[in-house]
Amino acid sequence: MGLSSSQGRLLMLTSRLSDIELQEVMLSQRQNQLAMQRENETKEYMNAVNNYKIQINVTDISKDSGYRVEDLNYSNMSQMGYLVTNVNSQLYLEKDENGNWIIPNDLNGNPLCSINETTGKAIVKNKEFEIVDGSSFLKNKSALQNSIINGTVFVLNLNQENPEVTSDVLESDTKLSYVLDTSDDAEAESKHEYETAKLERLESQIEMDIKQLDTQHQAIAKEYDSVKEIINSNVDRTFKIFSSNG
Repeated sequence: MGLSSSQGRLLMLTSRLSDIELQEVMLSQRQNQLAMQRENETKEYMNAVNNYKIQINVTDISKDSGYRVEDLNYSNMSQMGYLVTNVNSQLYLEKDENGNWIIPNDLNGNPLCSINETTGKAIVKNKEFEIVDGSSFLKNKSALQNSIINGTVFVLNLNQENPEVTSDVLESDTKLSYVLDTSDDAEAESKHEYETAKLERLESQIEMDIKQLDTQHQAIAKEYDSVKEIINSNVDRTFKIFSSNG
């Protein structure tokens, strides 16, 4: 192989080595991304199987126990004499289609509060509360439960003689219970298995691609060294010829 062709070959091999190294870097980055995806997927799964919900005992004389257990929502908690407030002692109420406040009733049809026409505030057992429009929030069972669990909103228990806004209602009230929510476990398990299998396939494919690139890199690097040695030999030989002619 002549010096010119050897140099051309060396440049081509250098370019191929650079391309392979770039592909390896990109695959390595993709591996890191998949590792992060796997970690996030595991976190989502653990959150799904370890989430909690609030249940409430609703009066039901047809039951031997005298009550039935339901997942808490604004309707059944109102029926059992509970209202929703926040840390600023503001009361959440819904509005009707005409923009008027909807007064919740208990199971006996008794209103849980009234509206002071002068101040526009809600009166609950002779205490006044500013009103917050919770029309959308109160209809969302998950948002309501999560807010109570996280302490973003509080439950006002009108079954007490002097109801106070408190964050420990889940610990002190026998009608309310804080339980592990297993209703979504099967779906979470199925999703976790599917996503894990998909990530494993992608990771296996990347590992195979990296091994192939390593094999190519080793072969090209070996040829590179061989061509470079040929060039060096040609240069040395040429140098000796010119030296002897001199």
